[in-house]
Amino acid sequence: MERVEEYLEAIYDIQTKERRIVKTSDLAKKLDVKPSSVTEMLLKLSEMGYIDYQPYYGVFLSEKGEVLAKRIKRYHRIFETFFRDFLKIEENEAHRLSCELEHHVTDEVAEKVCGVIASESCKICEECDFRISRLSEAEPGKYEVIISPTAASGIGIVPGAILEVKEDGSVDIKGEAYLLSEKISSKVILEQVV
Repeated sequence: MERVEEYLEAIYDIQTKERRIVKTSDLAKKLDVKPSSVTEMLLKLSEMGYIDYQPYYGVFLSEKGEVLAKRIKRYHRIFETFFRDFLKIEENEAHRLSCELEHHVTDEVAEKVCGVIASESCKICEECDFRISRLSEAEPGKYEVIISPTAASGIGIVPGAILEVKEDGSVDIKGEAYLLSEKISSKVILEQVV
């Protein structure tokens, strides 16, 4: 399935950037494969319902193909952002790792990673309904803990716990007020409770 997804992603990239029908030669060049291999794969993708292929004319994604291509592109953006911005991995390595992972994750895994890196200024996806922030950046209000370091578990900051951030920056957990260090509060990921 990985090779199928690579083709769909390549077709999507060309279609959206150049706004035209994709030629066999475009794909051969982009994927660094022989034109005969491209033709063989296009016939397979057409049978699977992912593309509309007309020999000697070109190819474009079907609705089914576009949905899958967009999902793979989204996974890539999520993991590349996670590796580059969150783990501080060098750009080329972050890209390489993302290319490998994008084909092997589930929606659930992608959503969890997205939850770790999402914030108000998140631009990973076209739309994002996460109300996620780090404790160190949280506005006053009630939150559910999504991710926390083990160092915070002793005071009850564990995944699933509900806490309240106060105006003075302290945290109320089950009626007890705590003031956490920047080092710990920057590692606690919260989702606002509505």
